[in-house]
Amino acid sequence: MHKLIRYHLLLLTLVVSFTTYAQKKTYSPFSRYGIGELNTAGYGQNAGMANTGIGVRTNEHLNFMNPASYSAIDTMSFFFETGVTAHSQTFESVGGEEQYNNIDFSYFAMGFPISKNIHTSLGLRPYSNAGYEFEFSDGTSLNRAIGTGNLSAAYAGLSIRPAPSLSLGAHATYLFGNIRHTTFIEFIDDDAAYKYGVQNELHASDFIFDFGAQYTQQLSETEKITAGVTFRPQSPVNGDFQRTVAKGSQYAEDGKLFTANYVIPEASDTSNISSFDMASSIGLGISYQRNENLTIAADYVLSNWGDIKFPDGHTKTTNSSHFSAGAQFIPNLRSRNYLARMRYRAGFKYGNQYIQINDNELNNFGITFGIGLPHNRSKTSINLAFEYGTITPTGDLDINETYGKITLNITFHEFWFRQWKFD
Repeated sequence: MHKLIRYHLLLLTLVVSFTTYAQKKTYSPFSRYGIGELNTAGYGQNAGMANTGIGVRTNEHLNFMNPASYSAIDTMSFFFETGVTAHSQTFESVGGEEQYNNIDFSYFAMGFPISKNIHTSLGLRPYSNAGYEFEFSDGTSLNRAIGTGNLSAAYAGLSIRPAPSLSLGAHATYLFGNIRHTTFIEFIDDDAAYKYGVQNELHASDFIFDFGAQYTQQLSETEKITAGVTFRPQSPVNGDFQRTVAKGSQYAEDGKLFTANYVIPEASDTSNISSFDMASSIGLGISYQRNENLTIAADYVLSNWGDIKFPDGHTKTTNSSHFSAGAQFIPNLRSRNYLARMRYRAGFKYGNQYIQINDNELNNFGITFGIGLPHNRSKTSINLAFEYGTITPTGDLDINETYGKITLNITFHEFWFRQWKFD
């Protein structure tokens, strides 16, 4: 009983603490376009395995990568997971090098059974974010670009198991938030001249849906493979888009352009529109499991962003694809030696992002390592994952990003309907 109370108190402390990181932040100039930098990370186990999970089934963690996986949760289990990510970003160009560090809220989620063959998961996670500030000069004018804001995703997932080897699932996700891109121009040699500013603000508020399936084939008494598929249809995301063009003398500090805006109406625009379409996406995954000791998984995801047009008028998109592979090894799950019961994870990933800059695609390569630290012999655990990677343009764009991430995930597990004895 005392352990249960300590878990709940710790859980409350974590929730209160992690809400301070509710706005995910990036410093990447690549987030200047579209809806910013997409968050494609999975949860605790997935992060250490290069975010593979479409074909993975586990009863120790929530697997957000495929909603069909929730049916792997035991019928008496309740999971709550949350996490934070510390990351470092370094940007290199001919003009020099800059480094930024930050700590972000990653997600929180819960999962539990509704009946023997129906399971659900609820959660909140960052979906995309913009965060940059840089300036450049052509000798006569100074140009400054600033990006802020993020989109968040509150989701509910449902998984059913119509047959012992087959699971089906779906996510309903409420996407909400604001992305703001601002550009200023001022003339260096004329102090009396007006400064000019352009601000594009995108507000989103709508539901999107994605679907998944998993099929497991037993190879022997100790081996099995699971194949998985996910699909998200292309769908409009409703909201509004506002472009403001103005001139002024003094910059504002409240998110507006200037302290006294002189709006240029013929260049500004406010529209209540379907702000943008969410690209269709299909994912394929497979995993191999041997006993409880070894899991090997691989995923491939293709997203059709090339046909998507954003209302800002200058974002160019391209189809994105991602391949990832990862593994988890447990030396001996029933050993008295704690090191033998730990989870050891590793993986790598390669793909390209959904935006183009001056006809340059952005390629992403990363490697991951992780460990899972079980609490006694329960399914409660602490999970650590490290990712190191690069984002590199394909052409002559003069900027490269190198990043490192450390993710801390805590998984709380309790049994439902268990009768606790009091002393």
